[in-house]
Amino acid sequence: MIKQKTNQKPAFNPAAQKDFTRTPQVLNSPVSQDAVRISSLGAFGDVTQNMFVYEFAPRGDFSKSEIIIVDCGVGFPEEDAFGVDLQIPDTTYLMDKKDRILGIFITHGHEDHIGAVRYILPILGNNIPIYAPKLAVAFIEARLTENQIRASVNVYQPGDVINKGRFIIEPIRVTHSIPDTYHFAITTPIGTFYHGSDFKFDVFPLDNKPSELKKIANVGNRKVVALMSDCLGADHEGYSPSERDIAENFKHQIVGAKGRVFVTSISSNIVRWSQAIEYGKSTGRKICVVGYSVDKAINIAKELGYIKLADTDIIAPERAKNFPDNKLLFLVAGFAGQPDSALSKMVMGKHRVKIKSGDKVIFSSPDYIPGTTSNIYEMIDVLSKMGADVAYGDKEELHVSGHGYQKEHALLISLTNPHYLLPIGGNYRHIKGYFSMAKTMGFGDDQFITPDFDSAITFYANGKMDTNFHIPMHKVLIDGLGIGDVGATVLRDRKTLAEDGMFSVMMMVNKESGAMFKEPIILSRGFVFMKENTDLINYLKEEVVRKFSEVTSKPANFDYIRTEIQAYLETIIKEKTGREPMVLPLVIEV
Repeated sequence: MIKQKTNQKPAFNPAAQKDFTRTPQVLNSPVSQDAVRISSLGAFGDVTQNMFVYEFAPRGDFSKSEIIIVDCGVGFPEEDAFGVDLQIPDTTYLMDKKDRILGIFITHGHEDHIGAVRYILPILGNNIPIYAPKLAVAFIEARLTENQIRASVNVYQPGDVINKGRFIIEPIRVTHSIPDTYHFAITTPIGTFYHGSDFKFDVFPLDNKPSELKKIANVGNRKVVALMSDCLGADHEGYSPSERDIAENFKHQIVGAKGRVFVTSISSNIVRWSQAIEYGKSTGRKICVVGYSVDKAINIAKELGYIKLADTDIIAPERAKNFPDNKLLFLVAGFAGQPDSALSKMVMGKHRVKIKSGDKVIFSSPDYIPGTTSNIYEMIDVLSKMGADVAYGDKEELHVSGHGYQKEHALLISLTNPHYLLPIGGNYRHIKGYFSMAKTMGFGDDQFITPDFDSAITFYANGKMDTNFHIPMHKVLIDGLGIGDVGATVLRDRKTLAEDGMFSVMMMVNKESGAMFKEPIILSRGFVFMKENTDLINYLKEEVVRKFSEVTSKPANFDYIRTEIQAYLETIIKEKTGREPMVLPLVIEV
């Protein structure tokens, strides 16, 4: 049964801040037969920002297509994306098709599958219904409420069948590193498409809710045109370890600790938080949750019954000093080393709770987020230098992937019996491992689909397919409250500032006479320390005066002066120092 929930707060529309009307070239199929087109607005070959568009075109006419969307997630910036918070899929392709979008279907509650809803829904239209499992719905509603976005959010459950236009969507429960994870069997007039997002086949899951293998096999008895499968673990042989395999080791780290214990993980890792709470309570420890994202996730999981935690088990951070060290367990946000996270503030001494020598700090997350590895290990190094006992990763057997290995992929392929294979949710090394495994099962090269990052795959009723259609895409970056206003130029400037600093010269000029009022004022930030480089600064000041005399005029052309001074300074600074700081000449009229 579908349960509908609607947030009633007034809508906030970030689309009004930016121009999202860029329209790509659209080519209709020359073949007058029914067709289904699948595209990834987060780009094929990317692990995060999952957002897949399914279009059914009657008689191949995509101007009359019906559309459903699967997932709507964020991406995480690379380490050289200075100051960028998040990346979201580019929805420009959908701007002239908004009235044909029948729904957004969510597979599970991880941020790379739901995190962009609050940004993209106001752009595409708050009237588009969202269908998601119970835990994901709670996470989505919390974010929509924070942003005052009104939306129709519907809970689907095992056994539901959702009819939307010419699409029939059947959720199928699978196991992953978060409860309530599903695949979709998407039936269209030309056949069934199996959308196999993040999964593993954990035979002994901690919540005792195994994957619905019988349902998957029933889907395989139909005409499955293509299997879209998570492939992140496809470069590993065998089966992925079960969550139960690390339970004893994780328990030992907490139960055996003599002092305070700090556990950090991705906020949505409900399984790990539940384990930590259970093991902490068994030794009489009070639970102290530190960090907004973790606190919110745990409260939601508690309300839905995924975590057993009484009010008497919890203490506020300010009360921690009243308890012995061996009676405290902290659940902390910031496993990825984010500078403003609770864990980072504890390490820097900027939080009321401070890490000290003898503390046990446990890093336990199902999979590290791309682009965060160096921050995580830098944090581990700092904690170790402080005298903390740090347990982390595979070394301590505290980590199992939430993604299936080759034998699990082979099982999914066997059960669904698809004609085409389209691996998703992995980088190209994972795709290569996936295809190598599939070849051993008898699949041929003509059954493997390897689209370019911006390709769309069009399947036709006669069983053929092509990847000729391309969707123009660009990176849409989130920086603070700005959506899409940080592009390549801004990132290049930030990179320059970070690596070579800034050199600025201020000139006060009389507009009418073209004369400089007084000698230029020099500012240097991150380029050279001025007090220790007076010879260089004086030389540059003299060169500015000399060049100014060459380029000024009556009346003065400020733009021309600024451009000429900038180009000249960039040249002589490179010659003298080998550096390329950002040069900012300022001409002020006096």
